Amino acid sequence: MDLMKRSASITLAMTLFAGILGGCGNKDTSGLVYTTDFKAEDYVDLGEYKGVEIEVASPEVSDDAMKTYIKSAFSNYAEPVSGRSVEMGDITNIDYEGKLDGVAFEGGTAKGAELVIGSGRFIPGFEDGVVGMEIGQTKDIDLAFPDPYASNPDLAGKDVVFTVTVNGISAPHITDELVEGLGLTDCSTVEEYEKYVYDNLMAQAQADFEEQKMDEAVVAVEESSSFKEPPDGMVNRLNENLTNTLTSYAQMYGMELQQYISYAYGSGVENYEEFLLEQARFTAQRYIMLAAIADKEGILVTEEELEEDFAKMAERYKYESVEAYKAEIDVDAYREFQLIQKVREFLGENAVVKSPVVSEQ
Repeated sequence: MDLMKRSASITLAMTLFAGILGGCGNKDTSGLVYTTDFKAEDYVDLGEYKGVEIEVASPEVSDDAMKTYIKSAFSNYAEPVSGRSVEMGDITNIDYEGKLDGVAFEGGTAKGAELVIGSGRFIPGFEDGVVGMEIGQTKDIDLAFPDPYASNPDLAGKDVVFTVTVNGISAPHITDELVEGLGLTDCSTVEEYEKYVYDNLMAQAQADFEEQKMDEAVVAVEESSSFKEPPDGMVNRLNENLTNTLTSYAQMYGMELQQYISYAYGSGVENYEEFLLEQARFTAQRYIMLAAIADKEGILVTEEELEEDFAKMAERYKYESVEAYKAEIDVDAYREFQLIQKVREFLGENAVVKSPVVSEQ
């Protein structure tokens, strides 16, 4: 049986605000579908949105990340190694037995299993626990299964103990000749390849940092703002889009929608229709808040920008013309999305970023 983590799924903002979904009386707002159909300021009282303080860790590239990336790139050249303990990126041969309350559980035992350390194949903490072990060593690793855990929902969130024995370690011996064989421009030595890897990993770390800055800034503004019930038409549109998207994901996995939502968001979701509707309301409020900031700051998406995007997308997806591409999409929704992205960038750029405080144990 598989001990691999559940695969990544669509991530939705899960923070809901208590007491902000006030009633809107009997006013019919079903025709208000996009943020361009109404004044956003009528549905939100903005809090402070410039200079909000957020905590985001500075981008960095760890030695472990470097080792994992480089060893993975040359895994076909791995050879048995001895005289050292397990490191990130190593290919290990292990025996393991998982126990719940002292009893071995189904699928939690294997002998001679091959595991690349840092691959993320096993549940969080398992591979980290193997790092530092010597060949022939056996040790217990205390872990908790993630929740949800689709492979075996009965184990979700449960504390378990894995007894692990390392039988062997393999890793590639990387040489200039191997690096040259990659055919990378201006990269023919191990030293040059290490710099190439570092630059690529740092670029990704920087992109992740910028994305997290925007996310944290948006949340900070939400926490200082107050909201009215969003227009029904907008909520219905977002609910339909979300339902259709998740239905397509469910079909990819051969699941019913309810089953997929439990798989992706946890078994605590009892009524998936109410769950999706609540997410749609929350998303509508977020869009409205960001649109209100756009109005105050004069942030716009021009027709020229849209047409340039459409031309690129039509070419990328091999449409006969830009008009043919536009006929297949919701242009108003795309315009709205691009505006939201611009405001997120604005908030991230204007946020005051502090490093998270690490508590001492």
